[in-house]
Amino acid sequence: MTIQEDINNINVTYDKNDNRLVKCFCGKICKKSLVPHMKKDHPKKWRQWQRDFVRLKNKGWSYKRIMWKYRAIFSWAVIYRETHKLVQEGKVYLKTQSKKTILKWDPKLALEKTTVWDFKNRGKWAVHDPDYRGNWPPQIPRNLILKFTKEKEIVLDPFVGGGTTVIEAYLLKRKSIGIDINHQAIQFTNDKIREMEVKSKAYNILSQDCKPIIRKGDAKKKLREIQKSIEYGADSIDLICTHPPYMNSIIYSNDKDDLSNISDITTYLRKMSEIAKELFIMLKKGGICSILIGDIRKKSKIIPLGFKVMKQFLDQRFTLKELIIKIQNQDSSTRFYASRDLPHYLIQHEYLLIFEK
Repeated sequence: MTIQEDINNINVTYDKNDNRLVKCFCGKICKKSLVPHMKKDHPKKWRQWQRDFVRLKNKGWSYKRIMWKYRAIFSWAVIYRETHKLVQEGKVYLKTQSKKTILKWDPKLALEKTTVWDFKNRGKWAVHDPDYRGNWPPQIPRNLILKFTKEKEIVLDPFVGGGTTVIEAYLLKRKSIGIDINHQAIQFTNDKIREMEVKSKAYNILSQDCKPIIRKGDAKKKLREIQKSIEYGADSIDLICTHPPYMNSIIYSNDKDDLSNISDITTYLRKMSEIAKELFIMLKKGGICSILIGDIRKKSKIIPLGFKVMKQFLDQRFTLKELIIKIQNQDSSTRFYASRDLPHYLIQHEYLLIFEK
């Protein structure tokens, strides 16, 4: 059978308690997810499907469009995860999709004035897009960079992800450093920077003196290397602007040192404390360290990750300057479960912690 024929023979239903049931083409009924069954009983077909996810993504399809091609058997988050597993194994190359047209380079945003930030629409100016899962809206780093730095000053993002922070720093004529343990993030960010440089030539808006420096590595270890350099040593960074993983809510790589592989809160907080210590050393006196972090839920119990991470930074001698509530508008799981009767509230907030040295 072809992939499409297999898909057409899979049915998704719900029982009387609204639990999801998936009937495989082989007749087996799986609760909630088909993935474990496919991996165990149909590994060859599953590998075909994974490669099909990559093929469609490299054609320019969004994860959401791939999800609907597969008749919503899987969420787009599952498709993203399984696509990137092949990339992490080095078995496929995932192209970074460029934007066909760029309508504007400068959004001319009014700076936020209150401690509640609510961006209904993710910014799409320059080369920004939501294609890197979990990246934050560019309105956040733009606000922080404009408020807390001047041109030519240095911005550091130790969890660069999709490159949103360094793209904004480049546009705003700030020097920047981006670090990430995930090679896919490094590739994605470098591709976006190259695309921006090519498409902005006619407008003469970028300063080559401010071209971002992108490095692969564990945040803590790479920070120590940078500290040893002459240009970006201790007390050299003006603004730290970052969005770390919320434990294993979204898994980005299979590296054991990747924060997104940590499911144990104690281990996660210990690593965050170590990183906070390094960041404190690198930041100038009076410099700003801003972190977007959200709470998570495990087994229906909420874990106040935001406050726990805040404590790690306070314990490293940072002073809390601002505590901003950021409304979470783009979370797909919140939209999916919004119409269902759940025993708990859906998390729709994050904390933007702004510390000063």
